[in-house]
Amino acid sequence: MKRLGLAIALAGGCASAHANLLLTAVFDGPLSGGVPKGVELYVLDDIADLSSYGLGSANNGGGSDGEEFSFPPISVSAGTYLYVASENDGFTAFFGFAPDFTSSAMSINGDDAIELFHNGTLFDLFGDPNADGTGTAWDYMDGWAYRATGSAPSAIFTTAQWSFSQPNALDGETVNNAETLIPIGSFADGGTGCGDCSNEPVAAFISAIQGTPDTQTSNSFGETDVSPMLDTRVVVEAVVVGDFQDNDSDPKRNLSGFYIQEETADEDGDPASSEGVFVFDPDTTADVNVGDRVKVVATVDQYFGETQLSSVESIEVVAQNQLGSITAASVSLLSSDAVTLSGADRYQADLEAYEGMLVTLAEPVQIIEQFQLDRFNEIRVTAGDRPAQFSQLHTPDPAAYDAWLQRTAARGIVYDDGLNEQNAAIDMLAGFSPYAEATAPRMGDTAYGLTGVMDYKWAGNGSSQSTWRVRAHTDDANTFVATNPRPAAAPQVDGDLRVTSFNVLNLFKTLDNGASTALGHDPRGANNAEELTRQLQKTVNAIVSLDADVLGLVELENEFDPVNDGSTAIEMLVNALNSRLGSNTFAYVYPGSRFVGSDAIAVGVIYKPAVVAIADGSAPAILDDTVAATLPIFADHDFVNEPLFDGPSTNRASLAVTFTHISGGDNFTVVVNHLKSKGSGDGLASDDPNADHTDGAGAWNQRRLDGARAVDAWLQTAPTGIADNDAIIMGDLNAYAAEAPLTFLLSNGYSNVESAESYSYVFDGQVGTLDYVLLSDSLYSKFEQAEIWHVNSDEADALDYNTDYGRSLTYYDGSTATRNSDHDPVLVGLRMDSAPVADPESLKLAFDAWIADGTLSGAGENPLAEIDRVGYFSRLLAHIVDLNSEGRLNQACNKLAEADNRTDGMDTPRDTLEGVNVAALNTMINEVITGLSCN
Repeated sequence: MKRLGLAIALAGGCASAHANLLLTAVFDGPLSGGVPKGVELYVLDDIADLSSYGLGSANNGGGSDGEEFSFPPISVSAGTYLYVASENDGFTAFFGFAPDFTSSAMSINGDDAIELFHNGTLFDLFGDPNADGTGTAWDYMDGWAYRATGSAPSAIFTTAQWSFSQPNALDGETVNNAETLIPIGSFADGGTGCGDCSNEPVAAFISAIQGTPDTQTSNSFGETDVSPMLDTRVVVEAVVVGDFQDNDSDPKRNLSGFYIQEETADEDGDPASSEGVFVFDPDTTADVNVGDRVKVVATVDQYFGETQLSSVESIEVVAQNQLGSITAASVSLLSSDAVTLSGADRYQADLEAYEGMLVTLAEPVQIIEQFQLDRFNEIRVTAGDRPAQFSQLHTPDPAAYDAWLQRTAARGIVYDDGLNEQNAAIDMLAGFSPYAEATAPRMGDTAYGLTGVMDYKWAGNGSSQSTWRVRAHTDDANTFVATNPRPAAAPQVDGDLRVTSFNVLNLFKTLDNGASTALGHDPRGANNAEELTRQLQKTVNAIVSLDADVLGLVELENEFDPVNDGSTAIEMLVNALNSRLGSNTFAYVYPGSRFVGSDAIAVGVIYKPAVVAIADGSAPAILDDTVAATLPIFADHDFVNEPLFDGPSTNRASLAVTFTHISGGDNFTVVVNHLKSKGSGDGLASDDPNADHTDGAGAWNQRRLDGARAVDAWLQTAPTGIADNDAIIMGDLNAYAAEAPLTFLLSNGYSNVESAESYSYVFDGQVGTLDYVLLSDSLYSKFEQAEIWHVNSDEADALDYNTDYGRSLTYYDGSTATRNSDHDPVLVGLRMDSAPVADPESLKLAFDAWIADGTLSGAGENPLAEIDRVGYFSRLLAHIVDLNSEGRLNQACNKLAEADNRTDGMDTPRDTLEGVNVAALNTMINEVITGLSCN
């Protein structure tokens, strides 16, 4: 670029007869004090006397103050760039050269307009002097705006003549040395300073504008891999295939422009070149509709990887109802493994040949990700089967993992709405309206012939980055079929003991409204009482449906109390369950300490005292670094610098409890775990064993492995005080099935009841198991059945309890368990008794135990009647025991029938007993009847 030199000549004579100076850049810098602040100007033709020009700024929408800075009487040559700044030092530090002029008139912010005067008359303008620019299309706070090539001076401001960095784009920068920063000195006037010469647009086909892989190999923001006709003024005649103009009658498609595609007769026949392009028209030069054939005069541009026609000069509707004259491209996501890199440097399918076109996906596609649905109204779909996490099925390996990512990316694409907004109604996404839990598509649901325009944009926030997206061109373009139906209830498993690993998704009693937890942490759960009510309702619904006897809970607020006064999260949960199911249905394990470890969240255990009891002579135990340091395998471990369970980036402390199965009498130990997650490893050195080695296992793999080793070694010490080989390792191990923490445990006496193809979590559109119930070899012999209840991982988080960001309250359904968490619960059935209960003695023992713990009582109008009926039933069961022992089978069976009638819940005769275990007692009575072969 050519800047004003130090040698300047004093000018005399007349002022120029026409304005030959142009505003080309405005900027609001990132350095202290917001500098550099100022403008760039471009000299279109030689100016003999620059003093006839001046500048002004209109601040905060306060209107024009007229000319506030006048240039000195010097001459300048055509092609010169001039810089006027608010000060010298910051400008020089940032750009590497000094400004040509300084003036307080340039003490601007990103919401101020700039005026350029000639002989006192406004002739060029940036922004609106009468409007505060904050939040407008021309907001350049901590950013910049740059003039489009070929622009001419105009006293009427239009955003189409400018490109914008977006606000805060310069935050954190100290020098202007990156191509994504202020593109100073890059304006080219295209002949606008030549008063008599012509500048006719070039008639062009879209395929010539888009180019081929020989001329444009990828979508990048910068000066490479762009259209071969970049910056050329063109005239294009084509058919509108997507109307995404603002300010029209369609609120669902507003991207400040529209998509046009060549008629089939005008295609070039080269499958490598696209026949479509996006026309950026924020001022809605002319209202167009899908099917219109239009003639557009504009300039070829590139914006964050997308080829566009911008700086629109004219739009003429030539004909209507012409959609039949174009051919929608059929796109096969299974026919090629070719990939490129997205704006976020992630693999994406190579779809350059279809940019801007109306497309139909050739294969059925399944939904694989909905994480951004409630923020950006976008989902991800894939052709073929839903992809699994690489290390769910394969041993971690960098080269194989990279190949896996490429193959997975080549099969997928984003399906998006027609808005670049955040937190819009999900109804705006075609195929998702009306949106509510009952109608909401799930991961695994299928679209056949997904259709829309293929574009390359971000999602409504710069951090979302550009990638290929299909956007429906009409409301009825796409529907999703429920090929993965929502389960109505939890699956049932065989056995007389049901255990569950259950993630409660940050169930906190302390609200996240500025308060701190008892440990001094920020809460992680509900923000307000309404959210907590909704969260608790979903969680209770899920646990009731699971009907498990022992639940290992993950992500509880870390606080416990030996007395249930409702003050902690686990007490709140148990009380809500008992309110629904009856008193004493559930109890919680007090771990022997107010806190389990030092993290904000902890693991916990709840159980049904009618089925299990904490084993006599045992006490719950906690595995933290103090305990781990006593284990021989960690004798040389540096717990100060490499903690395993205490402090940031560690595993959460584990909790062990030994139970006795009341019916069978056997003991078993449950250890609930929550190992370190895979993220937050950015600060680790590349040779650190906990770094992400890009092999599929993620960061902190060594820490998770050490956590698994610690749990295994700890269990061998009988931490609860009872040595028993029957053990269950459960919880969120944050490791997929082929990763080291799992393979270690499986090679040391534990069995995984889940198949390799199972999943309990969806991340980045890929499925895998993070949640486990691992059985020791001795306990595995009692294993009956395992099920993963896909009530959470396949659902959009838009359906959960949260109410923030303006989410519609109607998405939530408090009558179901749907999306109570982001992990699926794992339910396992065990047969603790070698055979069903078939003897009167066990029946009498169970009855006595349940009377003692209050889960059974007499049904009466007063305490005396209750005592009498308990006595009657106790004598009845004792008589049955005697009759059986004496071999008087017929009489025993008759009395068993009487006991059945008195506990079957029927009105006639009225039940003798009441309480939460009446049904369980009746079941045992019928098992004894079956065992004795009563007729």
